[in-house]
Amino acid sequence: MRRFHRPSRPTVLALIALTVSLSGTGFAFGRSANNAQPQTVALTWHAITLKNGWVYADFGSYHAQYSKSGGIVRLRGSLSSGSPYPAVAFRLPIAARPRHTLWLPVYALSGSSGGLEIDPDGRVKVFDDSGSNTDVTGYTSLDGISFSVP
Repeated sequence: MRRFHRPSRPTVLALIALTVSLSGTGFAFGRSANNAQPQTVALTWHAITLKNGWVYADFGSYHAQYSKSGGIVRLRGSLSSGSPYPAVAFRLPIAARPRHTLWLPVYALSGSSGGLEIDPDGRVKVFDDSGSNTDVTGYTSLDGISFSVP
């Protein structure tokens, strides 16, 4: 008969972090300055105004939103039907802009890959790997996108 072994603390924390990141609950974990106990911080989400024909893609996702906490900007939601690269899909506010241009991968229609170009002036452009941009205009997920800001 096999004995049950309790998982280690790092394993448990990793599973919790994975579950939270995949579920889109909008919580961040961190450590308090005055003790070593992890704490949960509720994130405040702000609507993103879509441009150039981009609209909410639905499929049970959030509308496009961003959150900034602890120097990390997080995106969530979905978009579709807009004008692809080099047109701007949306613009992030000054406080949520990266210091340098970022190229980040995104999930697009039918599991294909695409990307976001996020410029230091806040302009965000959507593209896909094939260059046709049909996958990203069909559906683009912002879920799981995060980056640090100054």
